[in-house]
Amino acid sequence: MVYRVEQLAHDFEDFVLDISDPSAEFDRIDSVEDFSTTNLVFVSDAKAFIQRARTLNTLPAAIACDSRSTQLFGAEISGQNRDKTCLIRVDDVRLAQALIKQALSDYDHTDSYWGDRHPSAVIHPSAKLHPTVRVGPNSTIGADVEIGEGTHIRSNCVIEHSVRIGKHCVIHNLVNLGYLSSLGDRVIVRPGAIIGNEGFGFAQDMNQRYHRIPQTGYVEIEDDVQIGSNCNIDRGTYGVTRIARGVKIDALCHIAHNVNIDEDALFVAQSGVAGSCKIGKRVIASGQTGILDHKMIVDDAVLVHRCAVTKDIPEPGVWAGNPPKPLKEYVADLRMPKKMIRLQQSLAELKKRSA
Repeated sequence: MVYRVEQLAHDFEDFVLDISDPSAEFDRIDSVEDFSTTNLVFVSDAKAFIQRARTLNTLPAAIACDSRSTQLFGAEISGQNRDKTCLIRVDDVRLAQALIKQALSDYDHTDSYWGDRHPSAVIHPSAKLHPTVRVGPNSTIGADVEIGEGTHIRSNCVIEHSVRIGKHCVIHNLVNLGYLSSLGDRVIVRPGAIIGNEGFGFAQDMNQRYHRIPQTGYVEIEDDVQIGSNCNIDRGTYGVTRIARGVKIDALCHIAHNVNIDEDALFVAQSGVAGSCKIGKRVIASGQTGILDHKMIVDDAVLVHRCAVTKDIPEPGVWAGNPPKPLKEYVADLRMPKKMIRLQQSLAELKKRSA
């Protein structure tokens, strides 16, 4: 498909600042490492891209870059390909790539070859599905489920009774949504995720045998959330496990019962949050972060280096270690063993001299 740059500038006028050639066209979006003369590329490192273009002895049809890079590219292409390469000036290259690629070149999850409702899908008569909802092979939709406009349930999913799913969501293959779970609009749940399952709650008797505590709450996921592959989000023991608007959770994360994660938080793969924690807005948890139960993390905290949160984090900033410390303190502690080794060597040398 051919796209006209002039139309692109019109559709994304909020962040496309300028275009050098409104009549330019491109047929696809491609990477900075491998492109052709008919492509659009998004360039953050202008100098590296110019070297790559010289190696390939070609330039793409259009380059999206920031104002600083526009000047470099203008000098580079002025003598050879000025009439063939359009410069698209944007405020933020990475954000422009995200929004434009979503609109023009996203992964096709519609599975349109199956039709709107696959005959192998089982849908309870009491379920209310908008006419535009698509349901893939072997998926099961329980009683009193409500699913909004444009949502797609892919193959082999289980949607238990009384679940609410909003508009334009994508529920990928092998997802299980437990009863009473609620999903907002534009939620993406990646393959294999389990949302609203019973959490890990047991009581021990006098004989040290464990007895299950029923988890009778639910999970609430707000708008624009993404849940990664093979994640597990437990329903509340009582009440709600809440994932607020805009939260992004990577693959293989576990969110336990009654956790509250506030808006725009980010959890990277293999992170775990134990029960009843309160996570603030825009918190970032890097890979393999662990958070002990009933802990509070303030807005804008960043957890790095497999941070083990065994106490509340009361101030924003970068934290690391076990127990967590501000990054400067953590790095200083890492240097301490080397200092101790040097001190031991110095003491050994003094002993030799005094002997």
